[in-house]
Amino acid sequence: MTQLQMLNKHFNAGRSISNYEARDLYRIISLSRRINDLEEQGVVINRVRKTDPTGRKYVRYSKAA
Repeated sequence: MTQLQMLNKHFNAGRSISNYEARDLYRIISLSRRINDLEEQGVVINRVRKTDPTGRKYVRYSKAA
């Protein structure tokens, strides 16, 4: 299964993902590139900027409904 297929399956299950989760779960090093690839295929992706408990900023990606 390709990285795009894994991400699509993840999103179709109603889940969101961050860069760290993508590395841990699917060994995706460049999540932003895979997100761009999905968008080029016509998938609409939501981005939510968040801050973790240590103050580090990150983005959570999810598929638009």
